[in-house]
Order: sequence, then structure tokens, then C-alpha cells
Amino acid sequence: MDATEILFLLLFNGLPVILLAIPIPILYKKTIGKLYLRIYLGILVFFLVYWILPIIFQLDVQPKELAQTTEGQEDILAGITFIFVHMLSIISYFLQYPFLTLSFIFVIGPVISFLLLRRKLRKEPGTMEEKLSEITYELKASPSEMIKEGLKKSGWSEEKELFKSLVVLLPISLYLLSVFIDVLGLESFSLTTGTTAIGWFIEIMFIYLATLLFGIHLLYSSRVSFKGIFVGEQLKENTFRSLYQVGTPISILSIILFLAKPTTNPIVIIYFFAYFIMGSIIFILFLKIIEPISILLLIKLIDWWKFKKKRLKEIDWNNFYYPIIFGFAATFIVILVLFLGMGGLNYLIVPTDAIRDALVEKAAITYTDTIYLEDAIKLDLYNVNGSLIYIVLCGMIMAYLFSKSLQYIKRITMTSFLFLGILVPLAVFFEITKMAPNPIPFVLEEYWITGSPAYYTLFNQNFYTIRTALFTTTSAAEGGVILLGIIAAPYMYTRYVLNIVIWGLIFYYFNKTFISKNIPKEGDLIEKIAFSQMIEFPKYEDYQTNRYRYLITKSEEIELETVEKRDDVKNLLDQLNENKFIEELKSDNVEESKRFYYTLKYLFYKDMISIWIPEFSYESQKPELKGLYIMYSDGRDVFSHNFEEEQYVDPALISGMFSAITSFIKEATKSSELLRVIDHGDIKIMLEYGKWVFAALFVKGQQTLENRSRLREFIDWFEEKHGELLLDWNGAMHPFRGDEDNVKELFKED
Repeated sequence: MDATEILFLLLFNGLPVILLAIPIPILYKKTIGKLYLRIYLGILVFFLVYWILPIIFQLDVQPKELAQTTEGQEDILAGITFIFVHMLSIISYFLQYPFLTLSFIFVIGPVISFLLLRRKLRKEPGTMEEKLSEITYELKASPSEMIKEGLKKSGWSEEKELFKSLVVLLPISLYLLSVFIDVLGLESFSLTTGTTAIGWFIEIMFIYLATLLFGIHLLYSSRVSFKGIFVGEQLKENTFRSLYQVGTPISILSIILFLAKPTTNPIVIIYFFAYFIMGSIIFILFLKIIEPISILLLIKLIDWWKFKKKRLKEIDWNNFYYPIIFGFAATFIVILVLFLGMGGLNYLIVPTDAIRDALVEKAAITYTDTIYLEDAIKLDLYNVNGSLIYIVLCGMIMAYLFSKSLQYIKRITMTSFLFLGILVPLAVFFEITKMAPNPIPFVLEEYWITGSPAYYTLFNQNFYTIRTALFTTTSAAEGGVILLGIIAAPYMYTRYVLNIVIWGLIFYYFNKTFISKNIPKEGDLIEKIAFSQMIEFPKYEDYQTNRYRYLITKSEEIELETVEKRDDVKNLLDQLNENKFIEELKSDNVEESKRFYYTLKYLFYKDMISIWIPEFSYESQKPELKGLYIMYSDGRDVFSHNFEEEQYVDPALISGMFSAITSFIKEATKSSELLRVIDHGDIKIMLEYGKWVFAALFVKGQQTLENRSRLREFIDWFEEKHGELLLDWNGAMHPFRGDEDNVKELFKED
């Protein structure tokens, strides 16, 4: 192929990708448009690496003709169909990332974060019960609201940091992989033989590294706090700094060692780099879309750890049969879909196993006999059918039924145990007996999919394209591949199950909103509870036994005509000018309580009230804010606010004190770590740092994550508003005088 043919090949086969880009400028300003852009970019990267890149290394390969089925007759429709069916196959393969690969990362990541937190607490002095009481966390918005907020943000700072860390680890991973190849005696990647034993292991290497880094990142992004200090902040800074300082030279050395090997195949290097970069880009594109569910999972794990005895008592054992029923239903619905959908459509495409085997044989790069255009279309349709029905459709059916189970149990752990406890054994049974299609495919891929140059003739002109080509993976029973199979097993045999969990949680929380409420306790303690909005009305048994602390809020828009006709409704709504718990409102009299239940039900379905159920909670001392002081990086006083009528401390004295303290600590400890808190008996000073300024919040009582988050938020807002002024500040303080209103609004009590 010459350069002109290659250019025409790329333009002609890129037509579907170009068409997919049309909605972007139309939808870009909307949330759905920003979501579509991320998905489109993922498809584009996948298209370039999986189909275009292989062509570069096949310039010496003679393009294979896709012959017409009828001699002397050109089928124009078949040629156009092939291009779009082939693009559909690319999209179907791409969907395996959000529905399989990323599911593992975003479910196991919270487990890693939890283990890191547990390890840190064990090193701290005191009993575990005391240390757990100092753990605080906050989730102001629901996962769906967090997704919208993440998509709207223009900055990609967190994604860039994760991407850089993965790139630093790339050469090290490459060298380790080459060592595996040599030690285990595996066959190197080959485009001429069409075989590879390590193609799928490249993916495994990326997934494990991404999961580890995401677990560290999640502990930071979740803003979990111990004694008022973000746990993940220092861990993330230290880990990523070590990666840049230590990992970079090791990565460079790994590249040199790898290139110095006489057996090094340059194709292996480029393929590994390209695949790793592709996986990293797709991962960060979906970070803000799925990460909120991971944050919720982490907080749920911590909440269970803190209150496991209480949470066990709250489990609704009366509804235990719902996940079991839904587990059976999911199994047999999916089997029916596979019989009718995958089986039926596959029968139309490939009526017999012999035809399927023939298509697979023709897809090999080394195949030399005639390949018909119709066969290439059938192979792509066969693969599309398998991916979309088996992975996407069946996965979403099981995830939806998992979310329905969660509505009755309201506990993720118990729902998972019961639902998957039915689904997984049944899947294993059907896998062993072959009595029916297996709803969860516990099998390794048989083929590594790529592309190979081809052409077909229309109007006496050769139209060059890319056909789907298959590499045969070496059997896991051969030699050193057994070890690779063991290493890959945690991912390969759990990804379908984890896909059900993560998408089930997305379904369950998709339409929910979150609110929080501070409840005074004995002494100076307060309990902070996060609630999610209920979509269904509580059952009478739960209402009667006070199983959950249901919160009621009044809707903003109420039909006054309906209210005026019923005195009981009007009286209740008058009581709900402030949010109330159901247990505070219902009567001790059984009949009155029953009437009250049906009054609530009437209001609920008339959209006059909302009912909220607790998701998680923690207790802390009620802090008393004293003063807020903003100082320039060189120690000069910039802005101050006193939460009491009398001035707490002279701002000039504060700025001088912090200049002296920070200088002394840096000199005495030789540490580059920033000072986060100063503990002086009953007074704590919380410190947060921006690009130009840093802030000190004086608090009487226990530090809380809430106030640290607010302090961080104020610093970000302050620098965004006065960025140009702070860039080269001349010491004038009058531009900041109007910021006190924002302080009052931001730090007001809930």
C-alpha cells in the first residue's frame, strides 16, 4: 500500500467516527453533551489503537480482497453496510470498558481505600473505638448530582494527575512484562503468526495498576477525615511525589534495559504503550461519571465499620426473600434473552457451529484463501450480537433487578450476598452442565481482536478498508501461561459480577437526592446524618416499628385548594415548616398512628411531602467558630472575619505568629509537609493552603470535616474571585471587605 491508499483508507473508514462527532457542538453546553463527548473521545481512542494502529505495522502485508458473492456483480449496499457494521463492532468492543473493565476498578478501589484507612488507624494511639469516633465524612450531594457537577467542571486536574502517574508506571510495567515473557518462555507478540499469549495480560497489568492508584486517589477525593484532617491528602501527595521522583528514573532505566535486550520486538513496545495509554485515557474519561458511586461505597464501608452492631440490627430480615426471588428471576430472564436474542440472532447470522468456526478461521491474519465481503459482515454482526446482548443487555437486566432488591433490603452488603448468592451458583451450574446459556460467562477470551487491511471493488475502483482480524491466544494450560492465568484470575472471574454491583448501585441512586441534618445530642455532641430521598413510600411495618429514622420535608409547590379541604393535612403541613422525623409526629395511640400513616401516604403521592431515609451518620463535638484569617504566602494579613461580636485576635499578630511558626517547623523538622492543624487544648487552628494565600480557622471544640471542607471551599472561592489581584498583591486590603457576607453564608449552621 502506498501513502495515498493509506490516507484514503483512513478517511473512508473514519466516516462513521466523523458522523458520530456531529452531535457534539449541538449538545456541548448541556450535561448530556459533556457526557456524550467523553464517550465519543473514548470510542475515538479505542478506534485508533485497536484498528488503525495495527495497519501501520502491516504495510508489507498485501491487503486481502473481500470478494463479492456473485461473480461479475457488484453489491454497493453490502460495501456501505460493511463500513457501518464494522464501526458498530468497534463500539460494541469499546463498551466492554465501562461495563467490565472499569467496573472492577471502581468497586475494588473503595476496598483498597478502606484497607489503607484501616492501616493508618492502627498506627494511631488509643483504642480503635476512640479512633473510629474521630473519623468523619461528608456527602452533600447524591451520586447523580456529583456526576453532573463533575461533568460541568472545565478543569481536568485530578484526571491529569492520575494519568501522569499511570504513564510513569508504564515503562516499569513494560519491563516487568518482558521479564515474564522471558522467564516463562512465552511467545512474543506477532502479526505474522497471528498468535499471542500475552495480549490479554497487557489489559490485566493496566487494570491492577489503575485500581491501586484509584484506591489512593479515592481516599483523597472522598474527603474522609481523621481528627479534622483529610486522610487521603497526605497519602496521595506522598505517593504521587514518590512516583514522580523515584518512579521516573526507574522508568527511564526500564526503557533502556528493555531496548538493550536482543530479543526485543519493537512492535511489542509500541503495542504495549498504545494499549496502556488507551486504557488510561478511557479510565480518566469515565472517572467523574462512576467515581461518585465509589465514594459512596467507601463511606458505606467506613460507616459499617463504625456502627456494624447497629447496622446489623437495622437489617430488614422480613424482606430477605426479595433478593433471592430477584436472583432467580435475573438468572432465568437472562437465559431467556440469550436463547431468544443472542441464540436467535446468531442463528440468523451463523446457523451452525461449522459456519461460525469457518468465519473465525477466515478472520485469522494468516488466512490465505478467499474471504467474501458477506463473511466479513457476518463476523462483525456475530461479535456485535455477543457484546451488546451478553455484556450490555444481560448485564443491565441483572443490575436493574439488583437495584430492585436493594429497595427492599436497603443494605448493599446483604443484598449482594443474597442476590449474588443465588445468581453466581446458578451461573456455575449452567456453565458446568451446559443445560442452558450461562448468564455470567466465567471464561477467558479465546481471541485477541485487531484489524487487518482489506479491500473490495466497486465501480472498478478498489475501496481499501479494515477487516476484523483475530489472534489466537495460547491456551492457559500451556507452560508459563498457567501463572499468568492465576495472576489474571481475580479480574477475569469477578468482572461480570462487579459489573452487576456497580451498575445496580447507579440504577438505585440515579434519581435520588441527598440532604443532611445536624441533631443535638447529650452535652456538646451533635449527630450528622445524611439522608437520601425515597422513591417508594415506607411499608407500614417499618413505620410502626421505627426501623428507620424517616425524615419528612414539605414540598415547595403545594396545591392550596387541596390543602384547605382537609384539616389534618393542613395541620401536618404547618408542623413541617421545619424538617421533622416521623417518630416525632406520630401518636402513641394505635388508631391515630394508623390514620397518620395514611395521611402521610396521601401527601407523599400528591408530591406535597418528601420522605428521606438515613444513608450514614457520625457523631462529633459541636464546634464553636472563633475567627477566620487569610494570609498571603509571605505572611502578610489579607482578610479576617470574627464570628463573635468582639474581635478574637489581632489579625496582624496572627499573621506574624504563623510566619514564625511555619519557618520554625520547616527549619526544625526539615520537612516539606505543610502544617495542617495546631492543637492548643480546647482551641484548634485548622490550616488550608491555596496558590497565593493560606487560611487559619480558630475553632473551639473538636475539628470537623465539615468546617475543613468549608475552609477549603472558601480558599478556592477567594482565589478564584481575587486571582488577578493576588497574583501581584500590593498590600491593599479594601478590595476584600465585601467578602464577609460569603463567610457568613458558607459557615452558617445547618
